[in-house]
Amino acid sequence: MSIFSARSEGPFLGRLRASLQAVSVALLASYFVLVLLQVFFRYVLNESLFWAEELVRAAMLWGIMLSSALVAASRGHIRVEVLELMLPPRGRRVVVWMANVMTLAFSLILLYAGIQFIARTWMQQSPVLDVPKWTVYLAIPIGAALESLLMILTWNRDVPVDELTDRTL
Repeated sequence: MSIFSARSEGPFLGRLRASLQAVSVALLASYFVLVLLQVFFRYVLNESLFWAEELVRAAMLWGIMLSSALVAASRGHIRVEVLELMLPPRGRRVVVWMANVMTLAFSLILLYAGIQFIARTWMQQSPVLDVPKWTVYLAIPIGAALESLLMILTWNRDVPVDELTDRTL
């Protein structure tokens, strides 16, 4: 569950988040099932699903990149909060703003690098699935673009700086 209530989001943002969550869950479930099938085929039937490993890697890349956008939108990336907790509310706001700027800058750099990476792998085919490699690597710029978009759309929806970030402290 997100730290934001569904009522505080607009219809576009709410649908985008729900869609990304659904796709992320579907990808997670699919590669979980594929790994279980691999184990079953290898150790019970003494056969191999030669294509499953490559498909799982591709699904994991897509799942990670799409889910990172959701994590960024809820400001759930790992961070060290010691400095933030020692500052007064105004100082916390500055630290949170700087963290948002750095996260946005990183995702925009990743978007640019992902586009370059696709250009370099445009003519390559995956060895087992025989699909263009750019279809797998397209997850990088799409995930980075979604992360940037969600960061911008949720910029002013941070946890209030008057509260401690970790309520157990």
